[in-house]
Amino acid sequence: MKRFAALAIALSMTLAPVLAKDRLVKLMMDGRQVDRVGGVAMLHDGLIYADSVDLVKTFNGFVSFGGVDATRIDIGRHVAYFSVGKAVVRLDKQRIVMPGKPFMRAGDLYVPLEFFITRIAGARVRVNPARTQANILVNINPVT
Repeated sequence: MKRFAALAIALSMTLAPVLAKDRLVKLMMDGRQVDRVGGVAMLHDGLIYADSVDLVKTFNGFVSFGGVDATRIDIGRHVAYFSVGKAVVRLDKQRIVMPGKPFMRAGDLYVPLEFFITRIAGARVRVNPARTQANILVNINPVT
């Protein structure tokens, strides 16, 4: 019985990374695809993240990397400081807890998409129920 329990635990530990595997999310802005190659956004640990540099380019902002604890993003009148692995971001003069922690993948900083879009870029995000596509809504005509 102990061998079976040990085998079950070992098997579950090896399967966990497979079950938690990231998957790409198609990112659109006002009906146009943000990145035609793909890889800008992904579902990671149950939350949609996006490449910070691609987001900054999309919103005509500025990004400067000064190390793991010194990533600065300027968009419009907002300035945000992100740190890899830390859920707290400094946005303007406030410290805010984000729903997820920024991470690095292939040299790129990924940040929680919805937080970035709503709090820094001043837009909205709609995610489809399957969480395979996120739509950034900037130029929305009001419904009358």
